[in-house]
Amino acid sequence: MATPALVSAAALATTAYLNAKLGIKNDLRQLSYDREWLIRFQQWLGTLGDRCTLHHIFELADSQAEVVWFEGRTWTYGELKNKVDRFAAFLSENGVANKEFVAVFTTNSPETIITILALSKLGAVAALINTNLRDETLKHCLDVSTAKTVISTLDLAGFIQSDLKHYSINLSSFQDAPLYTASGVSVINLNNLSIPEVVVPCAKGTLEDVAFLIYTSGTTGKPKACAVRNFLLAATSTTLPHDARDPMKYFPLRTYSALPLFHATALFTGISYSFGSSSTVCLARKFSTSRFWEDVVASRATRILYVGELCRYLVSASPSVYDRAHSCIVASGNGLRGEIWEKFRERFGIPEIREFYRSTEGIAKFDNFGTSAAGAGKIGFAGILRRYLENDTFIVKVDPLTEEVYRDPKTGFCVRVGSGEAGEAIGRVKNKNLLIEYLNNSAASDKKLLPDVFAKGDCFQRMGDLLLSDSYGWIQFHDRMGDTFRWKGENVSAGEVRDHIAKLSGVLDAVVYGVKLPSYDGQAGAAAITLESPSDEKFMSNLYIALKKTGLPSYAMPRLVRITKEIKSNATFKKAKQELLKLGWVETEEGNTDKLYWLNGKTYQRLDGVSWESIKVGRAKL
Repeated sequence: MATPALVSAAALATTAYLNAKLGIKNDLRQLSYDREWLIRFQQWLGTLGDRCTLHHIFELADSQAEVVWFEGRTWTYGELKNKVDRFAAFLSENGVANKEFVAVFTTNSPETIITILALSKLGAVAALINTNLRDETLKHCLDVSTAKTVISTLDLAGFIQSDLKHYSINLSSFQDAPLYTASGVSVINLNNLSIPEVVVPCAKGTLEDVAFLIYTSGTTGKPKACAVRNFLLAATSTTLPHDARDPMKYFPLRTYSALPLFHATALFTGISYSFGSSSTVCLARKFSTSRFWEDVVASRATRILYVGELCRYLVSASPSVYDRAHSCIVASGNGLRGEIWEKFRERFGIPEIREFYRSTEGIAKFDNFGTSAAGAGKIGFAGILRRYLENDTFIVKVDPLTEEVYRDPKTGFCVRVGSGEAGEAIGRVKNKNLLIEYLNNSAASDKKLLPDVFAKGDCFQRMGDLLLSDSYGWIQFHDRMGDTFRWKGENVSAGEVRDHIAKLSGVLDAVVYGVKLPSYDGQAGAAAITLESPSDEKFMSNLYIALKKTGLPSYAMPRLVRITKEIKSNATFKKAKQELLKLGWVETEEGNTDKLYWLNGKTYQRLDGVSWESIKVGRAKL
C-alpha cells in the first residue's frame, strides 16, 4: 500500500511532468502578465487624457531625469523640453499646422528627437524617411508623404532635391559639418530659436490620430508609408510587467540604440518606452561594430536594442576589452536566429534576451523573454492553456503557389496550421480606426485585411510573415512571404535553407534566394555565403555532405553558390537580395570578385564559362 509520502511525491512528479510538457506554469505567468499590462495600459490612457501624443508622454516625465545620452553629452527632460518648445514655436510661426505631414530626414542625434517632439507638440505628423535613400526613391517618399516642409540635419541637407520648404537643424551635434548655404535651405541653430513669449500649447490627440509615417523597406517595390497612430505610442510607452515587477533590478532604465530612429524598433522600444518611464535613451549616430560595446560602457546602458543581423556582426567581431565590461542586463529586439542566440549571450554576458515579434504593418504579437537555451531563436511560447484561450492571434494555412490564405472548400473559412507547419500570422481587427494603414493607398491597405476568417463578420489583418509552432508550443519565424520559391515541383523556403547553412562551421553570414534560369522550371536556389577563413575550397568540397547531415533535402540544396567577402544589407539590416539578383554568374565579368560554384550531381564545382553555358541551355542536370 502506497504511503502518503509516496502519493505526494508521485503527484508532484506528475505535476512537474505535465507542466514541462504542456507549459501550464509559463501560460499562467504570461496570462498574469497580460492582465497586469492591460490594467496599467488603461490607467495610462486615463493619465494621457485627450492628449495621447508622444509630446505629452515626454511632458509627463520627470524633468530632472536624464533623457538623452549622445556621444558623451547628456540632457535632462527639462533641458530638452526647452529646446523642443523653442523649435515648436519657430515651426508654428512658419506655418506648420496641426495634422500637417512634415518630412523628417535626419541622422540619429538629439536634433532628431527634438524635431519629432516639436512636431508632435503641434499635432503635425513626422514622416520618418530612411536616411540612406537618394534620388528617385527619396523623391518618391517625399511625394507619398504629401509634405510641404522637410526638416533635415546638415549632413543630409544636400541630398534633398526638392522645391519643398526646407529647414536644416543643427543645435549641437553637427559642428564639424560644412556651413550649408544652398538656395532654399534655412539652417536652424540656437541663435534662430528665440525664447517664445507665449509657449505653444500641446495639441490634443486621440488614439486614432496619425502620429508618424514609417516606411516599408521597399524590398519588393517602392517604399510604402505606414500611417502609425497614437494608439501604438500609448501602448509601447506602457511599462511591461516584466520590468514593473522588479523595478530595483530594471530601473532606472538606460537603453542604448544604434538602430536608426526611422526604424520602428528604435522609435517604439527605444524612444516611446523610455519616455513612458522617465528613462534615458543612449543614442548612437550610426551602428559601428568596433564602437558598439565601447559606447554601451561609456553610456552606462542597462539595455540594448538589436535586430538579428546586428548581433551577427558583433559576434563576428574581434574580441574587445569592452565585451564584458558593460552593465547591460537585457537585450531587446527581433530577428535573432538560433545559431547566434547562445553565442551572443555567452560572449557578451547578457543574462536576458527579449525577442519580440511586432509587424510594423500589422497588429499580431508574440514575445519570448528568453533566459534559457530552450527559447533560442524563437519569438514566443504558448502552452496548451494559452493556445486554448487565444482569440486574437493565429497562424493559418496559405497556398504556397499563390501566397493567398487557404480556405476550406466546404466552409469557406480559413484553417489553422498544425504543429510544425508553416503558415501566415494574422491578428484580429477589433477597431479599424486604430489600424496601421498605408497612407493614400487604400488598395494596398485593403489587401492586408481578411474578412470572414473563422466566422461570418469577423476581420483579421495579414502580417506577411510565415511562422510555425512546434509540438511544445514554441513559435518561430519561418520566412517572409515571397521568400518561398518552387523547384523540382517542391516548395523551398529560403529562410529554412539559410538556417541550415548558418549551422555549418566556418559560416559568418548567408542569404538564400531563388534564381530564374531560362531552361528550367521554377527557380533554382542560390546562396551567397561569407566565411571565417579566406580559403573556400575545403568548405565547398564538403558542403553537400554537411548540408545533408543537417537534414536539408536534396531538392532544397542550393544549385548556385557565391562565396563573397561581404553580404550587403540596408540601414535596417535587411539583406539586399535585389542587389544579389543583379549580379551575374560569370567570374570573368568586370567587377566580380566572388568565387562561384554550381552543384554538379552531389559535388559543388567551380562555375566556369563552359559549365555556365551548359546551365543556360539546359544541358546541366541541376
